[in-house]
Amino acid sequence: MITYLKVRNLAIVEEFAIEPGAGLNVLTGETGAGKSLLIDSLEFLRGARGSTEMIRGGAEKMMAEAVFHLPKSIEFEEIGVEVEDGELIVKREIATNGRGRVLMNGSPVAVRDLAAAMDEVLEIHGQHESHHRVAGQSFRELVDDYAGHDALLDATRTSYREWTRAADELRTLTDAQRDRALKLDLLRYQVEEISAAKLDPTEEESLRGEKSILANAREMIEATSGAFALVDDDESSALAQLGRAAHLLQPLSREVTELGQVAEELQDAIYKLQDVARTLGNLSESVRHDPARLEEVEDRLVTIERLKKKYGGSAEAVLEHLSRIQDEFERLSDFESSVEKLQRIEQSSSEAYRKAAEKLSASRKKAAQTFQQSIQTELNDLAMERTTVRIVVETGNESADGIDRIDILIAPNRGEEPKPMQRIASGGELSRIQLAIAAALFKASTHAAAATLVFDEIDAGIGGRVAEVVGRKLQELSAKNQVVCVTHLPQIASFGTTHFRVWKEDAAGHTRARIVRLDDDEARVGEIARMLGGEQVSQSAVTHARELLDNARGKTAKRR
Repeated sequence: MITYLKVRNLAIVEEFAIEPGAGLNVLTGETGAGKSLLIDSLEFLRGARGSTEMIRGGAEKMMAEAVFHLPKSIEFEEIGVEVEDGELIVKREIATNGRGRVLMNGSPVAVRDLAAAMDEVLEIHGQHESHHRVAGQSFRELVDDYAGHDALLDATRTSYREWTRAADELRTLTDAQRDRALKLDLLRYQVEEISAAKLDPTEEESLRGEKSILANAREMIEATSGAFALVDDDESSALAQLGRAAHLLQPLSREVTELGQVAEELQDAIYKLQDVARTLGNLSESVRHDPARLEEVEDRLVTIERLKKKYGGSAEAVLEHLSRIQDEFERLSDFESSVEKLQRIEQSSSEAYRKAAEKLSASRKKAAQTFQQSIQTELNDLAMERTTVRIVVETGNESADGIDRIDILIAPNRGEEPKPMQRIASGGELSRIQLAIAAALFKASTHAAAATLVFDEIDAGIGGRVAEVVGRKLQELSAKNQVVCVTHLPQIASFGTTHFRVWKEDAAGHTRARIVRLDDDEARVGEIARMLGGEQVSQSAVTHARELLDNARGKTAKRR
C-alpha cells in the first residue's frame, strides 16, 4: 500500500504531499481542480511515458515520489533493488531538457524496469494500458487465485522444470554428435597427456628446491668444503683455536667468577660451532654435481608448467580438468546408450508435465465458469445487466504455468460478440468491469492484493442507486486492499475511509492546485454537501450529506 505520496511541479500542482490510509481513499473536488493530476502522478510512478509538457510553467523539473509498504513476497533483486522491512521508495523526475531519472530505494533503474516492477505494486483501473491486469494480477493469476489450486500449480511448475532440464541435456548431447569424433580425439589426447604426467600437487615445490641445489652444485661444494676447513679441519681451525682458549681459562674459572662466566660462554660457542661444522660437512658430502639429474628435474618442471598453462593455473586445476574430461569422454564414448537413456527420461518427464498441466487446465476451466458467473452477478449489481463477461481458457504454449492461454472477453451490449477488454471504448465501463472482477475475486479469495488499486472514471455515466452500489463495492474491496478512487459523486465519496479534497486557487498571478485531508466529520459533511448542491450549500444538502455518511457507516456496521 501507499503510505506517502509527494508531487512537485506537475501542471498546476506546485506541491502535493499526502498520506493515504488503509481502506478506501476518495479524492473529490470541482472539475478541473486537479484530481486527475494525482492519477497522472501515479501513472508517472508506474512507468508511463513522461513528457516535458507535464512540468509546471517556470519550473526546471517535475518530481513524483511515493513510499510503499509491501508484503515479503515481493522482491526486486533481478533489477538490483533491495527491499528492507517491506519499504519501497520510488522517485521519478523529468527535467525541461527531457532528461529524467528513476530511483527505487536509492538505486537507479530504467523506466522499463520500473514499469515491470510496478505491475505488482500499483494498478490503475479504467486506463486501457492496464487492460491485461486486474488487482495487480494477470488473467491467469486471477483464475488461479480464484480456484485456489496451489498444489496443482506447484506440481505443474516442478514437472516443467524437470522436463526442460532433461530436454536441455538431450539437446546438448545431440548437438555434440555433430563433432563427436573430433571431440573424442581431442579429449583422448588431453586425458592421455595429463594422465601420463602423473601429476602430484606437492612435487613442484620440492623439484624447484632440488633444481636450485643442482644448478649451484660446484659452487656449493667449494663453499661448504672451504668453510668446513676453516671451522674444523686442522689445528689452525676455529674450533681448535677456541678449544685452546677454553683450556687456558679452565684452571682459574672456578676461582674467579668473571672468568667462569667467560669460560661458559666460550664453551657454548664451541658447541654451536661444532653443530655448524657438522652441517657444513654433511652438505659438502651430500651435494654432488649431476648434470643428468639437473636436466631431468628441469624437464619435469617444464612439463608441469606446460600443463598448467594449457589446463589451469595450478596442478590441482589440471587434475580437476582431467576429472571433467574423463567424464565427458566416457559419456561421448557411450553416446548411443546415453542418448537412449536421456530420451527415456525426457519422454517420461514430458508425459508427467502434460498430465500435471492437463489437471491444472481442467481445474482452471471449472473455476472459470464459476468465476464468470460471480463477475456477472457483480456487473448486474452495478447496473451493467446488458454487459456480459466470458472467461476463455484455450490451449496455448507450454510453460511453467501450464498449457493455457486465458482471456477475459466483454460484450458491453446484448447480442454483441464478446471482445477483449482493451476493445472497450469507455474508461468508465472498463473501470467498473475491473471493479466487478476484483470484487468477485476477493469475495472468494482469502488473499489480499499486493497492489494498491486505483479506480479512475468509475463514476462516469452513473448516479443515484448505482453510485451507492459502486461505493459499497469499493468499500468491501478495501477491507482487504488499499483502494484509491477519484469521484465526482457524493454517494461514492461517503463510503471513503480517508477523504481528500482537491481545489485550485490563484496566488501571485498563478493558479495552483491544493489538497487537504478531511479528518473531521464536519469537513466531510461540508464537502459532500457541496457535491450535492454546488457552491451554494443549502441546509437540505447538509442534511442529505449526513444521511449519506450515516448510511455508509451503518451498512459497514451491519455487514460486520
